[in-house]
Amino acid sequence: MTTLRRRALSTLAMGVTFVAASGCVPVTVNVYFPQEKIDSAAGSIEDLVRVDKGGKPTPPPPKKDDKQGWLPTPGRWLALVAPAPAEAQVPDLKIRTPEVMATIESRRQRFPVLQQWKGTGCIGESAQGLVEARPGQGCGPEVAGLIAAENRDRMALYRTLLQQNNMPPGELANVQAGFARANRERAQPGEWIQSEAGQWTRK
Repeated sequence: MTTLRRRALSTLAMGVTFVAASGCVPVTVNVYFPQEKIDSAAGSIEDLVRVDKGGKPTPPPPKKDDKQGWLPTPGRWLALVAPAPAEAQVPDLKIRTPEVMATIESRRQRFPVLQQWKGTGCIGESAQGLVEARPGQGCGPEVAGLIAAENRDRMALYRTLLQQNNMPPGELANVQAGFARANRERAQPGEWIQSEAGQWTRK
């Protein structure tokens, strides 16, 4: 065998070895979801948290700024006929995994008590998708522990959604914003909510 042929075979073998080895290296592919998808997933999860004893989620209060009523706008008609190509290609977030459902169940058990303190003005929904203490009336010492437990579950939920949907860590802020928006929409009249600009108001 000539020296030139030996070198060619050696080079070929090295190339095959490199390709085989590179195939064993795990590659992480980050997935970026449109904010609309994140908002939709957040709304679905918050509805599950609010499931009442009869098994039906508590409907959110009607939006005051919806002057169109039930009539779809031209843009909504178009969306009903044919979804945008970009949206059709992006899958929905995984929200029914065992880990996500465990945090939902934990929050669901806490929700009635949390809702009572929201009604007294002692707890409000922040712009980061968390709950915060507010200057309500008759706020007991148990409020602090309730807030800590709820926020612990919420952050666990947000991080689980990122991990199980292959979202990069930088998307955490968008996930929290989506849940903050969902909770603002579902807040009852008189409850504290914080706008995206950081201003606290009573709904």
